[in-house]
Amino acid sequence: PVQGLMGKVAGVQVTNTSGAPGAAPVVRVRGVGTFNNSSPIYVVDGVILDDISFLNAADIASTEVLKDASATAIYGSRGANGVIIITTRSGSLTKGKTVFSYSGEYNLQKLAKKIDLLNGKEFAIISNEIRPGSFNNVDAVPNTDWQDLIYHVAPMHNHQFSASGSTENMQFYFGVGYFNQQGIIDKSSYEKLTIKLNNTYQLTRRLKLGNNLTIAPHKEQIAPNVTYAAYRAQPVLEPYYPDGSFGVVYNVGNPLADLKYSNNYFKEIRGVGNFFAEAALFQHFTLKSSFGLDAYYNKSVSFTPEFTVYNPDGTASQQQNVGSDLYKGTGDFIGWLWENTLSYNQTFGKHALDAVIGYTMQDNSSESYGISGQNILRDGRDFWYLQPSYLTNTVNQFRNSVDPNQYYSMISYLFRVNYTFDGKYIFTTTFRRDGSSKFAPGNRFSNFPSFAAGWNITREKFMEAIPFVSNLKLRASWGIIGNDKITYTDRFSTVNANLVSVFGVNPAAWPAATYSKSGNADLKWESTYQTDIGLETGFFQNKLTAEFDFYNKVTKDILVELSTPGYLGNGQGQKIRFNAASVLNRGLEFQINWREKKNDFSYSVGVLGSTIHNEVLKIGGNVGIDSVLIGGYLGNGIPVTQSRVGLPIGAFYGYKTNGIFQTPEELAAYPHSSQAEVGDLRFVDVNHDTKIDGNDRTFLGSPIPKFIYGLHFEAGYKDFELSLDLQGQTGNKIFNGKEVVRPDPYNFEKHVFNRWTGPGTSNTEPKPSFGGYNYSPSDRFVQDGSFLRLRNVTFSYILPSGLSDKLQLTKAVLYLKGTNLYTLTRFTGYTPEIGSEDVL
Repeated sequence: PVQGLMGKVAGVQVTNTSGAPGAAPVVRVRGVGTFNNSSPIYVVDGVILDDISFLNAADIASTEVLKDASATAIYGSRGANGVIIITTRSGSLTKGKTVFSYSGEYNLQKLAKKIDLLNGKEFAIISNEIRPGSFNNVDAVPNTDWQDLIYHVAPMHNHQFSASGSTENMQFYFGVGYFNQQGIIDKSSYEKLTIKLNNTYQLTRRLKLGNNLTIAPHKEQIAPNVTYAAYRAQPVLEPYYPDGSFGVVYNVGNPLADLKYSNNYFKEIRGVGNFFAEAALFQHFTLKSSFGLDAYYNKSVSFTPEFTVYNPDGTASQQQNVGSDLYKGTGDFIGWLWENTLSYNQTFGKHALDAVIGYTMQDNSSESYGISGQNILRDGRDFWYLQPSYLTNTVNQFRNSVDPNQYYSMISYLFRVNYTFDGKYIFTTTFRRDGSSKFAPGNRFSNFPSFAAGWNITREKFMEAIPFVSNLKLRASWGIIGNDKITYTDRFSTVNANLVSVFGVNPAAWPAATYSKSGNADLKWESTYQTDIGLETGFFQNKLTAEFDFYNKVTKDILVELSTPGYLGNGQGQKIRFNAASVLNRGLEFQINWREKKNDFSYSVGVLGSTIHNEVLKIGGNVGIDSVLIGGYLGNGIPVTQSRVGLPIGAFYGYKTNGIFQTPEELAAYPHSSQAEVGDLRFVDVNHDTKIDGNDRTFLGSPIPKFIYGLHFEAGYKDFELSLDLQGQTGNKIFNGKEVVRPDPYNFEKHVFNRWTGPGTSNTEPKPSFGGYNYSPSDRFVQDGSFLRLRNVTFSYILPSGLSDKLQLTKAVLYLKGTNLYTLTRFTGYTPEIGSEDVL
């Protein structure tokens, strides 16, 4: 459902992190303000949620993004990362008439871009240069395109049906949605059914009841991660032997074998809704009580049969599973939110006042269970049960686990007062006090105030002399908002009790335990101090509208894991969570739109953008011994990011390069590592100590874009309409980790073929090797992450009313739509849209 925000709201970045069916994107509002969870919260019909994947986009009536402190402060400890308010559809206002609606679409998906890799002959040539004699005849080697073998065109279809209507005392909306997406890799799919029921009952003139309910079962098949294997598999190897069995692929495994033997399924049913009552007690006073519920139950099963992929000489390769494996797991969650508010609304003369006070209670609990076994009697799905009669050997074949996950509760007190004078001057004060069981008793409560003022300049008399200005408003706000997205276990210390100790006169093994993790009972809320200044304008009866916002966010008391002095006895490598970091996000947002209609032709153009300055202000301070946070670990265990004061979160760190050593004389004259040879990269001696070592690693760029933008165009002529959306970002870097991890004998990207083969042959591409010196993290692997993407193009046609009438339809629309049709970028990977919940 949040896909619709891509390039549509200034300051909101929506990034698809996976091409897997049903995968949810990562959403960021005004940058990354914490080292922990930076995702916004969602408020769906009054229910506060962290995830809305259960929703059917066709059931959504409106979406609003709250970004400034005045708007988000009412959500207190959960508003620091932004708030997205979603209102679902209600019943038609046409009394006594039920309106039926259906929409359906069928899509075909394919891989947008293949990676340009070496073919069989090129790989053989490079291999002979690295290891002479690897291939006797490079012209006779096979040429397997592993990407073509695992990727294919896949269908996706989506169907929506709804019925809505109203009577004198009731409004109703009923919707059913079905979504089915097959993956572009075999054994990946996502299927979801959504049932929506919204009702409002006007029992008396003063009393109204209602409900908003959604039930959404879904199931998915999850493919193994064969993308990396196809990327790295040697093109000189064939997928099958002549007898039809799987061919060996050294180190990475044959991706087709992984697909065949993988069986990974997940299914879940989720219910979200609320029940509310609203009563007009006295004149100007309204009492509302709402009870929201979010619950799900899921099951997962994973089965891998016994199999072996053999080497050409008939011996077993490393790609095998000795004894079948079966895993089964379940998880459940239930959370409820009870909100009670009393509101007051009164206008007297030039004065308007509305106020609300409230009290809320929330409780959440979840658990998960898992059990696994080996040596299943038969491979068929009818035998995927963990019971002795289905196992060939029951000794040591059962393993189980229980995870308590989350148990926490919260209570809150809130009030908001809006005062308007003469429709010109607006003042707002908001206060919320939250208490959470995630924190120790002394730190459970915190206060979150905000203040805002607005000036509707259009209402001033002097504006009558400027008739082409139809709207002009100035606003400003300041507030404190919080982030409670931490686990409740962070404040507890834990013990590893799965140990034995041998001692005594007659030595024997005794149960034992050891200290494993230190908690911190002094943890408290992360708090964001935000200032906003905004300007709204409209010209020519609002044909041209524009909004500008400046924001400054400083998040303090951020939770980070820091090393502690050894004398505390925590053990080597032990870290403790502290409120010991601060981060700044500052930027300017704008959104400009032009709309015009001339006879049968209408069109609109909109452009928006947002700058982002992200900077770490503090790490550690007077706690812990760390001043830098290390992250971005690659598959070879090497970190490539550092978060340190003065730089953005998760900044890339590595060596700068300055060409290639062309001759022995050049190598001897230039500072170099003892591993460097002629034909290798020249790393820059950043600190000028005449040697190359880890102290020469330096800042190479930030993964956070400096500017994100979008463009929307829409034009209509009579019954035809064309719309398109473009979205992009610039100023960020991507560390192409796939090019760094290079064990023997992985395939190479095509550009490696332009390698150094002697003095003067190349000053950018070093001599080839399987890993080693040239694959140290450096700017060689840091690429420009900027892109401009044609996100959506839609062409639609409204059927003539005469034809619709014959079909007994009120309206019928046919449309053709394309998504992600073209991307302009310098990044050489699959897609420049790369994001993660892990900001380090």
